[in-house]
Amino acid sequence: MVIWAHGLEGAPTGRKANALREAGFDLVAPDGRKKTLAERLPALNEAIAAHPGALLVGSSYGGLASAYLAGLCGDSLCGVVLLAPALHWNEAPIEDASALRIPQNLPCTVIHGVNDAVVPVAVSRALAKRCPHVQLIEVDDGHTLAGSLDVMVRIVGAHLRR
Repeated sequence: MVIWAHGLEGAPTGRKANALREAGFDLVAPDGRKKTLAERLPALNEAIAAHPGALLVGSSYGGLASAYLAGLCGDSLCGVVLLAPALHWNEAPIEDASALRIPQNLPCTVIHGVNDAVVPVAVSRALAKRCPHVQLIEVDDGHTLAGSLDVMVRIVGAHLRR
């Protein structure tokens, strides 16, 4: 089971979510459109509680939410995949996104485009440095990762097979 946290301008039925569905993954995708980070978190928490052992996958703003929730609910997840996570954005309840950590016992992969003009790849590099168990995959792509959907699908599958 995949719990999908879409980006600020994304949707539960966006390109990445649909690519995961088309690859055959069961997906729960709470609708976070037009919601603040604090307003998105309860639905994601409920999805995590309803699907113990799920993989949390978050893109951009949803990646920020996912990184935060990994620290709170990591024991309930099989892993986390972050896609160009907005770890440069501070918004309640997160006071310092640059200090977020992924629990040591929680498998985590970050995919980030080196040509991302929205979220600097440096924030993902910093996360990987803070949390050496986090695998960082840098791709020749921009913020939407439109050219790297195959990488996302492969990594999600690898996490679910662990």
